[in-house]
Amino acid sequence: MFHSAASSSSSNCLPSYRKPPVIEVVCGLRFRALDKISIAHVGLLWDKFRSDYPVVQHAPPIAAAKGEILMDKATGLPLPRVWFINRSDDQLIQFQFDRFYYNWRRKQEAYPRYRYIISNFENLFNKVEDFLKEYELGELKPVECELSYINHIPKDQDWLDDLTRVFPDFVWRQLKDRFLPGPAKISWQAEFPLQDNKGHLTVSLRQAIRPEDKLSLYVFELTARRLGEAESQNRIREWFDMAHEWIVRGFADLTTREAQDVLWEREENA
Repeated sequence: MFHSAASSSSSNCLPSYRKPPVIEVVCGLRFRALDKISIAHVGLLWDKFRSDYPVVQHAPPIAAAKGEILMDKATGLPLPRVWFINRSDDQLIQFQFDRFYYNWRRKQEAYPRYRYIISNFENLFNKVEDFLKEYELGELKPVECELSYINHIPKDQDWLDDLTRVFPDFVWRQLKDRFLPGPAKISWQAEFPLQDNKGHLTVSLRQAIRPEDKLSLYVFELTARRLGEAESQNRIREWFDMAHEWIVRGFADLTTREAQDVLWEREENA
């Protein structure tokens, strides 16, 4: 069971923004598949969350790294992934028989900050553990941790047409004698090892169109993952704190100070 952990001193001086572009945060664990749990238990699990997460949706199951999908031994059918969604539609729980995620999604409210996200994740995960103990369904044994930040950066200012004014490492030299014009679409990805072999940080950049108003934007996603058996839940929390620091510092490292000041209003000593 998770317990609150004190933040590291370095997290107290991380870059901060008055208007961060984050539109979704995903915090989750993958664990060894639970053999004793069945589809019938999903309704009982929902009872533990229904007062705060009254909406239920089914989602396609997430396959393992090698492409396998968990199957029900009795029927041979794929085991489902379910979403429990709160009334304001800005928070959801994802449960599959081998993974648990908590998502915050920007709707109307401002980003509530990492401490809120990790606290909610821990409290909800503890409820899942209590449920499994209550029905004697086995113990959760985490094998992968994940923290993702998804950012939307609308192209609603002229200077954003010059990608290097936002992302200095993405370079396109538009020379006068060049045959090709500037790219209409871009896709870029890089992977960085986390400290002490504690996983990796994957960073991706692509263009997209926002469905509600057809606005062109950049999708900038930073995802930290760690594979391997977790030693303890205290160590899991330490990993999430470290992953958060790498995502925040990585975001600042990969974007220009001009964009940070103009677009997101970077704060000093926040």
